[in-house]
Amino acid sequence: MTQLQDDGRAYGRETGTHDAELTQTAAGTPSGELLRRYWHPVGRSEEATELPREVRLLGEDLILYRDRSGVAGLLEPRCCHRGTSLFFGGVEDEGIRCPYHGWLFAADGVCLDQPCEPDRGRNKASYRQPWYPVEEYNGLIFAYMGPAEKQPVFPRYDIFDDLGDEEEIVIIDHFAFGGPVEAPCNWFQTHENAMDPYHVFILHTTHSGVQFNPKLEIWPAIDWQLHPWGVTSSQDRLLPDGTTLHRVTEIRMPTIRVVATPTLSILGRTNNMSWAQPIDDTHTRVFAMVRKPKDTPPQGLPVYGDGRSWFELSEEEHQLYPGDYEAQVGQGAITLHGEERLSSTDRGVSMVRRQFKEQVRIVAEGGDPVGVEFDESAGPVSVVAGNYVVDADTERADLPMADTLSGEVGSHG
Repeated sequence: MTQLQDDGRAYGRETGTHDAELTQTAAGTPSGELLRRYWHPVGRSEEATELPREVRLLGEDLILYRDRSGVAGLLEPRCCHRGTSLFFGGVEDEGIRCPYHGWLFAADGVCLDQPCEPDRGRNKASYRQPWYPVEEYNGLIFAYMGPAEKQPVFPRYDIFDDLGDEEEIVIIDHFAFGGPVEAPCNWFQTHENAMDPYHVFILHTTHSGVQFNPKLEIWPAIDWQLHPWGVTSSQDRLLPDGTTLHRVTEIRMPTIRVVATPTLSILGRTNNMSWAQPIDDTHTRVFAMVRKPKDTPPQGLPVYGDGRSWFELSEEEHQLYPGDYEAQVGQGAITLHGEERLSSTDRGVSMVRRQFKEQVRIVAEGGDPVGVEFDESAGPVSVVAGNYVVDADTERADLPMADTLSGEVGSHG
């Protein structure tokens, strides 16, 4: 195919390609194997019921259910006996029973009963339904889909510890606080957005009007930092009263983003954390875990147009007032990395991509990726993201963990 014309017109342009090391989710692919070394949200706790539910994670179709004793299970749908889907199975006290011949499987795949076999299954212990381990955490169900010998400790996070009597944790699963539950695009193009602070100034303030807080319209000084567990961006905005809004956002391997509340209603460390759920290569769900006072709405929800929510806009208004959903889905089902022209303001995005690809190669060579813990006695993961208002005497080297920051650092509003 011919090269792009000298005057820039589209005729004869080469077909763009995507970077498979960033986007593939299936088992056996390099990035899919990296993703399988971590815990991933598969659904809300309330979605695991006595009525089996079809779910999809990392390109695999699975069945999520909860038995009558309260144990959640995540099994392959195709029964190991004759292949009938357990989607039609019956949930009992200790597991799920296949509707075809009645084999009963526990949440760990162990076959407990074979009613059509002699003595209800003399050899039932030799059969096992393919399964994945799950953990429940603050209203989310997480699954580990990697090799058993490499299963890490399930991580917990300090911003959700020591919940007060007047506080609660809620799960929001509509896309990026504004959008449908499922986005028809690759997870990575939604993920790297968190390390692109310049889009806040354009997309969320000037193009679509102020969607969060007018102070975000102030042009920031931005610095990105690489950490063993991910990447952070620090954004400093000089406020009219002479103080500085020091805003920290973090991305944690592989699918976590921790964003300081963009409405600025929470000062100090952030009160929320989000996980991208890579459903498959071209579909994504985002779960946000939010800590908040009881009987109050979640903070950080964007507004569009004249103050309405994303769900109240017409199709034409979504075009007039785009948000994260439109910007990220608008890149296509899988963005064409080969057609991008990255610039200096994309440094954070480049850092996220580079670190992810480095970890893909480490796993491919038999190593352990960053951000996994195998010590059962390890404490909760400490989060640094937040909105900090500082005065001129605060040393930058002290940020974001300095005790001198206003806004009651460690408070959750």
